Parts: sequence; structure tokens; C-alpha cells
Amino acid sequence: MAMQFMKSGARVRRIRSKRVPQYLEPDVDVKFSDVAGLGKIRLELEEIVKFFTHGDMYRRRGIKIPGGILLCGPPGVGKTLLAKAVAGEAGVNFFSISASQFVEIYVGVGASRVRALYQEARENAPSVVFIDELDAVGRARGLIKGSGGQERDATLNQLLVCLDGFEGKGEVITIASTNRPDILDPALVRPGRFDRKIHIPIPGFIGRIEILKVHARKKPIDPDVDYMAVASVTDGMVGAELANIIEVAAINMMRDGRTEITTDDLLQAAQMEELGMLDRKERSLEMWKQVAVNQAAVAVAAVNFPDLKSVEFITITPRAGTELGYVRIKMDDVKFKNRMLSRQSLIDKITVDLAPRAADELWYGEGQLSTIWAKNADNARSAARTFVLSGLSDKDYGLSNFWVSEKINGIDEEALRILSMCYDRAKKILRRNWKLMDVVVDELVQKKSLTKKEFLELVEMHGSLEPSPPTIVDLRLAKRSKIHPPLLT
Repeated sequence: MAMQFMKSGARVRRIRSKRVPQYLEPDVDVKFSDVAGLGKIRLELEEIVKFFTHGDMYRRRGIKIPGGILLCGPPGVGKTLLAKAVAGEAGVNFFSISASQFVEIYVGVGASRVRALYQEARENAPSVVFIDELDAVGRARGLIKGSGGQERDATLNQLLVCLDGFEGKGEVITIASTNRPDILDPALVRPGRFDRKIHIPIPGFIGRIEILKVHARKKPIDPDVDYMAVASVTDGMVGAELANIIEVAAINMMRDGRTEITTDDLLQAAQMEELGMLDRKERSLEMWKQVAVNQAAVAVAAVNFPDLKSVEFITITPRAGTELGYVRIKMDDVKFKNRMLSRQSLIDKITVDLAPRAADELWYGEGQLSTIWAKNADNARSAARTFVLSGLSDKDYGLSNFWVSEKINGIDEEALRILSMCYDRAKKILRRNWKLMDVVVDELVQKKSLTKKEFLELVEMHGSLEPSPPTIVDLRLAKRSKIHPPLLT
């Protein structure tokens, strides 16, 4: 019987069991509503979703659907969460891998994993392939010598080939994340592979409020929680840090035996996230007072200047592994982080940095100076040199790159002149506000910290602030009034 079957020419079809995808993440139910603080970036991501849901509309018009999207941004801004949200909104399969998993000591393993990943994605299309930390495998080729470099280059070459295979089809879209786009291979980021590059910035004030509310949705939150107060003291924090603040606040609530998270819980959690755990060592009254003088000087000097007057809180509570005290000042990101400071703003910043040194001298005398202000003085010296080298001083330094010994000495002398001028200015401000200094120091020693509201109340009662310099609008109005004097009625 068997012989007759074989002679008939029939073929036995081998039954293959469908392989379970190795890189597939099942049940990805993340939506855009779970991701907050996006702003206009959401429009870019919604368009990626349309590539899946309305792909035929693009193809009929001859539009090539991007095969790769590169998400750039600092750690913790939510690049992985955004990739999952795109897959969740589009209702497609989500394949994910870390780029470091491609790199092995065994020859050919990395390239084979790339092929396996994209084969699974093709078999289960439409799908999103997410590669986390792309720079682990996507660095410019030829930088690493030896067999390790050859294996990395081979893996990258295979990735480039796979990315080319999906261009314009819209069946499989690769989304990769990195916080080092500057070191990626040029062939990897050219159009046709990663056609679109989306930068995910650190969330702003409104974005932080939205993120806090999203992560607080499933927590027992007091209805009167002031999210604006929490957002104001978390400037510069990313989504991962804000999510951790909610978790730490919930743990503090449980530790105290309460049933709702309060604003105070969130503020304490924010300080813990930024500064670290409390250092509960015993300290003498004199040490508390010395730290209070140092921090009060920063706050009192800063409140006199337009760009630095937003003092969010002051604390002298020591944190493990950090400085003894801290003053949080909300500064303009565009001016201070992007280095767009005016001459006056930089002078004000140097003055505030030198205020602790001035307070130490005025409070204890020259014979009892300490090194508590050393870090602030380093910042002041660095800012003074920047002031001179940027061409902001009365000298012409900074307009050329011709470095000779005479010019270097002149630069140092000019920086010292700026420091001396700002130091005298800091002492003048503190002398004029000595009553305010006394009150702030006493309050800090007693309470260990002051909120923005408490500090401003003290400033209102005891402060003697410098008059604000005229703004650009004021100067223009004054100039216009000289040219066109008002008509007499």
C-alpha cells in the first residue's frame, strides 16, 4: 500500500507549526490619552497613525510612506511610551528590541537577529518595529577596530538593508529612539531609511501639569491638590521623574497612615527626586545658622533682579550626598540654558553667585570666613570669564581668537574687575536688606524650609528691593515720546 502511494508521485506535505513571534509584545493598549505633555508633537505622531489607518489614500496619490521614524530626546521623556502609543492607536502589532541585543561576540549573531526581527514583523504586518537606544548599534562605522567593530558594522549593514526593504509600503514602520543622534552613521539617518526625525523635548510648565494628572488618575488624590505648585518646583524634570514623584508621594501617604495624597506629599516627593533622601544626622545650631545665612543670601539677592526673582523655595535641610541647602530659582530656559543672556542678566547672575561670600563676610567678619560658598564662587568665576570672552565687557576681548600671553593676562584682569564690581554690588544689596536677611535666617533655622509664598510675604514686609531696570518696551516708548512729543490739549 505504501509502495503504491510512493509510486503514484504524491507528495507528503509536512505540517509546520506557526512559530510564536519572539519580539512581539502582546496586548499593547497604550493610547495617546496615556501620554501627556506632547504639545504640537502629537500632530506628528497622529500622522504616523494615519500611515497605517489610511495608507491607501497616501499610496493612490503617489506619496511614499516613511519607512523609519527617529525619536530623539533626553532620557525619560517617554520615547518608548510614544512608540507604543502609535501602535496602540493604529491597532497594529508592536515588535520591540533594544539595539544592544544585536551586538554579540559571536560572528553573525547580530545580523541574524536583525533578519529574524524583520521577518517576524513582515509575517505579522501591519506592524511597528521599535528599536530602543539605536546608538548602541548605529554608531558611525569604522570607529571601532578589531573583530568587535567588524561584527557591529555587519549588524548595521543588515539593518540598513532591512530598512530599505520597507520604504514607501507602509506595512512595517520602524520607530527608533536615541539620545545621541549626533553619533549615528550618516547612512542610517539619511532620507529613505529614517525619513522623519522628531525631537521630544523636556516638558514645559503646562506639560508637567498634564503629566502629573495622567499618572495621578489611578491614585487616591486629594481633590484640592495644587498641581501648579508642584509643576513650578519640578522645572527641568522629564516624564519618568514626574511619574516617580507620584509614586513616592503615594508611599509617603501610606507610611503616614492617610488615605489621600496631598500637595505637601507631592512637594516633598519632588524635593526627594531632585535632591535625594533626607540626611537625618544631628547638627549644631551654629551649623544650621551658617547654612541659613548662605541660602538666605542667594534668595535675598536674587529677588532683586528681574530674571532671577522667581524664588520657588528655600531649604537648609541636608540631603544625602548633596550640599547642605538649596534655593530653587525658576529661570528662563531660553536665556539661561540656551545661552541667550544679556549683559545685565549675566551681571545679575554673577552678583547672586557672590552673595553667599558677601553674607559670610558681613555676618561673621573677614577673620571668620568659611568655604561654604566655594561652589557659588566657582560659578561666578566661570560666568565672569564667559562675560569677558563673549565681548560683553568694555574691552574688546572675545572678538578674535588670537591667544597670546598678554591677552590672557588682560582677560583675567578684566574678569577680576567684573567679579569685584559684582561683589561690591552684592554687599550693597545685603546691607540694604539686612532686616530681611535676619528674618529669613531665623525662619529657616526654625522651619528648615520656606515656600515661595512664605518668602515673598517676608520680602513684602522687610525687603528693600532694587528698582527694576527699564524693559525694551519702556526704552522704545521713551524714545518715541522724544521724537513725537504728546500734543498739548
